[in-house]
Amino acid sequence: MSINGALHVGRSALLASQAAIQVAGNNMANAATEGYARRRVHFTPLQGQQAGRNQFVGLGVDLVAVRREVDTALQSRFRESVSQEQASIMDQRFLSAIETIQNELTDNDISSMLSEFFNSFSELANNAEDNSVRSLVITQGSSLADRLQSMRGDLTGVRSEVDRALGASVDEANRLLDRIAEINREIALAESTAGEASALRDQRDVLIDNLSGIVDIDVVEQSTGSTDIFIDSVPVVLAAQSRGIEVRKESQGGQGGVSIRVAADGTLLNPTEGKIGGLLRQRDETIQPTIDALDQFTSQLIFQVNRLHSQGQGRIGQTSITGTYSVDDTTANLNSTDADLGFPISNGSLVLHVTNSQTGNRESYQVNVNGNADSLDDLVSRINTTIGVPNVTAGLGTNNQFTLNAAAGYELSFSEDSSGALAALGINTFFTGKDATDVGVNDTVVNNTNLLSMGADHIGGSNGTALAIAGLQDTSISDLGDRSLREYWQSSVNNLAVRTDAANDAVTTNSLVRENLYTQIQSVSGVSLDEESINLLTYQRQFQAAARFIAVIDEALQTLLSIA
Repeated sequence: MSINGALHVGRSALLASQAAIQVAGNNMANAATEGYARRRVHFTPLQGQQAGRNQFVGLGVDLVAVRREVDTALQSRFRESVSQEQASIMDQRFLSAIETIQNELTDNDISSMLSEFFNSFSELANNAEDNSVRSLVITQGSSLADRLQSMRGDLTGVRSEVDRALGASVDEANRLLDRIAEINREIALAESTAGEASALRDQRDVLIDNLSGIVDIDVVEQSTGSTDIFIDSVPVVLAAQSRGIEVRKESQGGQGGVSIRVAADGTLLNPTEGKIGGLLRQRDETIQPTIDALDQFTSQLIFQVNRLHSQGQGRIGQTSITGTYSVDDTTANLNSTDADLGFPISNGSLVLHVTNSQTGNRESYQVNVNGNADSLDDLVSRINTTIGVPNVTAGLGTNNQFTLNAAAGYELSFSEDSSGALAALGINTFFTGKDATDVGVNDTVVNNTNLLSMGADHIGGSNGTALAIAGLQDTSISDLGDRSLREYWQSSVNNLAVRTDAANDAVTTNSLVRENLYTQIQSVSGVSLDEESINLLTYQRQFQAAARFIAVIDEALQTLLSIA
């Protein structure tokens, strides 16, 4: 080997060890830096120089690259676990919130108040003449209605909270997408003329990790160094271009729904994990169905109680009645959407009784009603003209409510309504409203408890209607899947409790998975100060040895020169 070759060997060793010392020092300096992936130097021996027949002597070492230690497959699994954990946290948060709103297993829950309401009718059946018991029925009904309305408002508030959280999450996701696209451009530019842009890649990985907590993503790296980001197989970042995402209001059967779409072209996205996926799931699969179930429960409570109450009789008759429900189009069929009644009217009939207040003589008139064929105008005309009920005038109120007015000295009452028209039109009813948004107790019975229906068949002292209403809580209702009001509500509550418990378990499980994967990533990419200290000592010895080697060559060179 020539003197120059030997010096080249020493020089390469000095430069390589110097660079390695700097890399080790940089690793140690960034041991606590978030997202920093440790660097590792990669050496290769230089091509040897021929020193004899078939004999080659090395020319030193070459520093090939300084690369980040990253396991991309492990990163992908980690990001998936982050998405799943954040989604389960959203599930737990809002399921627990709804469970708190329902507040079951307390004295102020719907189940308890429902029992107290129906029990008050049972007590009324045993104490029909007790005014305090009649007042108790009104009080329990009002309390139940208020609780249902309050719960509906609370659930709507939770839905609004989800919408706000969705908006904030989408804004944060767009900020991250824009920054990722910007760093993609910087990396592609830097790596087109030099080696790996490690610092930029570290920054991008942190942004992508944060993005995975907001929405589940797929990451594909291109040969230029840029990464494309996909949500539900739809690109949202392509190289240096961010296409963005947005929340869009939708109409779903009259309910205000939301969707996530690509801002650039409106493509529908269906994220299932991350904060956004969890929020969408809670909105569509928990909150809105819970609201719908509450409305369905309340609607059937209103209709079933009203259907029995409207056919019963109180202690006195009525002289003037105005229905509590308006009809949008009095010429449209009662069951049509144009009429917009909240409850269906079957093909049947009802019996209208007209009683002379002085003599007690009572005349009864059967009024046929078909909700699929008759309009409110038809019903008014039938009573006034077709049947011509004496001493009774049917008409329309100021808001298109059905009205009945008896002549002086006469009272009105009802029975045998097989059509449900009385309940649907709000005639002689206990509750008002159509669902949990507006349920209340009819002011007519609030202002005069003597109009509270308890008897049936015009039998003095009868408690038939009170007993029938009391039995409603355990009566199967076809519109509730052949379950009673109590069973339907308990089923809804129990289903929520099971899902909440599962969500709690999912949070624990997903957190453990995420922590385990993070530990694995740190074993690959994290900086170990002990390991770097050992490397530092190794590179230091290598540098010292190279310097000593050069000194020896220098001494040899000086000796040769002195001989010359």
